[in-house]
Amino acid sequence: MDNNYYFDSENEIKHVKKNQIVIDKGFSIMGLVLIIIVTMLTTFVFTDKILNKNKVEFDGQGVDYYKLEKLQIVLDLINEYYYFDYEMNDLIEGAILGLVYSLEDPYTNYIQPGELESYMNYITGSYSGVGISYQKEEEGFRIKRVENNSPAQQAGLEVEDLVTKINNISVLEYTEEMLTNTLGTPNVTSELTVVKKDGSVVSVSVTATEINMESVVVKELEAGIKYIRLTQFDNDTGKEFTDAVALACTENCKGLVIDLRNNGGGYENQATIVADTILPEGTIAYSEDKYGNEISRTVSDANEIKVPVVLLVNQNSASASEYVTGAFRDFNKGKIIGTKTYGKGVGQITYSFDDNSGITLTVARYFTPSGDCIHGVGITPDIVVELSEEYKNAALDDIPFEKDLQLQKAIEELKK
Repeated sequence: MDNNYYFDSENEIKHVKKNQIVIDKGFSIMGLVLIIIVTMLTTFVFTDKILNKNKVEFDGQGVDYYKLEKLQIVLDLINEYYYFDYEMNDLIEGAILGLVYSLEDPYTNYIQPGELESYMNYITGSYSGVGISYQKEEEGFRIKRVENNSPAQQAGLEVEDLVTKINNISVLEYTEEMLTNTLGTPNVTSELTVVKKDGSVVSVSVTATEINMESVVVKELEAGIKYIRLTQFDNDTGKEFTDAVALACTENCKGLVIDLRNNGGGYENQATIVADTILPEGTIAYSEDKYGNEISRTVSDANEIKVPVVLLVNQNSASASEYVTGAFRDFNKGKIIGTKTYGKGVGQITYSFDDNSGITLTVARYFTPSGDCIHGVGITPDIVVELSEEYKNAALDDIPFEKDLQLQKAIEELKK
């Protein structure tokens, strides 16, 4: 097996195929379902010996070798006595799932064979599906994002809707492969049973198609006040943002609102471009490995946005969004308005295997220029503004302009 990530000459962690590190999104993507079949409570080191000698090696202090013996006994019992047919390769896949799950890290995930390409396509901003991302819950999955102009939006699905059934089958009975085939195959129509925020239950028909996620939205709020929203940090967000700034910050621009609300993250290098465009010269962020060694440091040049800037964030602003927000705060570039951010200050690498599976593995903690790690803490805005209960979890496009109290406060600050 070949490593598909490395430390390059600039001492950044990269993924060879994509050449980017993902500051992963704060929520589960397309239902990465983890089922414990075998749980191993130690560090699992794969080497070339696994191919040549059918052997797995363990490395680490305090290994309980009785557990290794127990694992072997369980495998022997299955092989000798288990009544029904089984496939040993399925047990191995289950062992990997259980191993990763036992880390209890929501950002370290095993992507099963055949699923990595779809996962990477989602991260890069283009995939086949209905246009939603969600979190698994006990009763189904909770929609956390609805893409603009997607089949889901057109069908009336909203953030915080709870999907309990697909084609009259509980979503809890769906494997990841079934979900991908059902919701990710173009032109396939599915009937979703949905519990709305008011408790009502509706049936929604939605047809999958090719989705190209919009990552940068530009508009003029009122005379001289411009607005740029970043929905995520995908492959092209940096260039799209610099182009948007060039368009917005004309001689008639009196102020700029940059909206990172509901932005769950994405690629570090794209967040760096965005931060560099906004900020003057200095450190944007740095990261450390598990031993406290600095493994990357990103910096901004002397060019910066010259007009007054206000940054909008909320509880769903995570990871790469907080990477930008933390630097914005430490540079004292402008006011931050909204609610406390999600609190994800760790980064992942993606290691891919030949069967189109992979693992996203947490390898670093990130720090703001002042040395603050916001992981598990989040960033509290300079001015805390809550939306009304009706719109607290709504998609931004579903909030009437006059009801968006956070945006209204941003405009007010720019007029001072």
